[in-house]
Amino acid sequence: MRRLCLPWLLLGVLLPLLGASAEQERPPQGALARIQAEGVLKVAIDATYPPMEYLENGQPVGFDVDLSREIARRLGVTAQFIVMDWDGILAGLTSGRYDIIVSSMNITPARQQQVDFVEYARMSQVFVTTRDRAIRTEQELAGHSVAVQTNTTSQRWVEALRQRGVAVREIHAFPGATECFSAVKSGQAEVVVIDEPVGRFFSRRDDTFVITGQALDPEPIGIAINKQDAELTAAIARALEDIRRTGEYQRLSEQWFGGELGKAPPPLGFWAFSWTVVVPRVLQGLGVTLQLTLASGGLGVALGLLVALARISRRAVLRGIARAYITLFRGTPLLLQLLFIFFALPLIVGVRLGPMAAGLVALSLNAAAYIAEIFRAAIESIDKGQMEAARALGMSYELAMRRVILPQTFRRLIPPLVNELAALSKDTSLVMVIALPEMLYETKQLAGTYLRPEVYAWAAAGYLIIVVALSTLARWLERRLEARGA
Repeated sequence: MRRLCLPWLLLGVLLPLLGASAEQERPPQGALARIQAEGVLKVAIDATYPPMEYLENGQPVGFDVDLSREIARRLGVTAQFIVMDWDGILAGLTSGRYDIIVSSMNITPARQQQVDFVEYARMSQVFVTTRDRAIRTEQELAGHSVAVQTNTTSQRWVEALRQRGVAVREIHAFPGATECFSAVKSGQAEVVVIDEPVGRFFSRRDDTFVITGQALDPEPIGIAINKQDAELTAAIARALEDIRRTGEYQRLSEQWFGGELGKAPPPLGFWAFSWTVVVPRVLQGLGVTLQLTLASGGLGVALGLLVALARISRRAVLRGIARAYITLFRGTPLLLQLLFIFFALPLIVGVRLGPMAAGLVALSLNAAAYIAEIFRAAIESIDKGQMEAARALGMSYELAMRRVILPQTFRRLIPPLVNELAALSKDTSLVMVIALPEMLYETKQLAGTYLRPEVYAWAAAGYLIIVVALSTLARWLERRLEARGA
């Protein structure tokens, strides 16, 4: 009995201490407490909506950005901005990737079913077109092609107008506001229906555009917050009230919508603009694209080889698993796989990956499915007599595969494998939907912010360089193998 008493006494002393330690390490309850404990308010923006929010020298600026910083300051924390694509911005909030959205989001009944809002401004919708046109009323939209931003009040209003009998010729829905103005400038559309501050910004920035009429009465826009974060919603409402009371809101409004609004940059020619603004950003994006291509290509080759060996295995279970894997990843779009990994995994299994990790995982898994079939075809092209001869010499199946079959397949793999890697380098552009700043993402931001769609030529040049480099490497490897008699 005495031997048992001492351990029990020690356990009785340690348990309260462990309980106290666990109590001390327990994370703060509620979004507001967590934000104040971490000292960071994560704010999502769609940076294609000047002057409300856009990128300048790679940094977010605009009315919404400054307002977010003032709110964060009143909460005793700093604002951290997360640039998101508009189509996925609400999904990112509900999956917990950031705390709030401050991105000129209209408050609609449909959105209010998903999130709570704190209203901070009211905006009207205006017609913006080129100076040689005069579209003043909704009836005058008949016969014209109209550009709107996807999933916005503008799009729903123009679609409803068409249902009411106004013969709008075409509706072009673009993911960002800047693409709408680029479409009008390039003749793809004739008029933009957009929020008034955005219309004023572009019409001041570029003499091509002019506001010709008002489409809708002012509507409320708000800060979106998850419904379960009621304390955070109340704290942001109090912060906004203080910002208005102290006159800070008026100062920001005058700064962004007054005399300084849309101050036109000095005109630059294509080459001067490219060297001073475009090339540094494109090179930065090219680095991300190369990282994604090389890393996902390497992982895809390794995983693809394992899947191919399983695909030709003598074990039915392995063959079935490999066949299901290949069917799944070749039978669904890469974009869907990317969105699922980034947005759905945190909700389903609690696995939350950053943009780079999510992009790398999606690209690697998808590439492995295609590379596995390349390996399988190359292995099966080797004369079966060689495997039989190796087995007759006493080699096991695995040893014969490693020493006899796989070395011979390498040369046959090079052309299709290079093609797959070239395709993979271009597929990396899809990660822009999760706001990973690869090459096309950076170029798109520049084209929209400066209304210079010709900068897409630099992205084309970047992808071309990657593909030519891969092809040159493949030819060099083939020559080396030929020289060695492989």
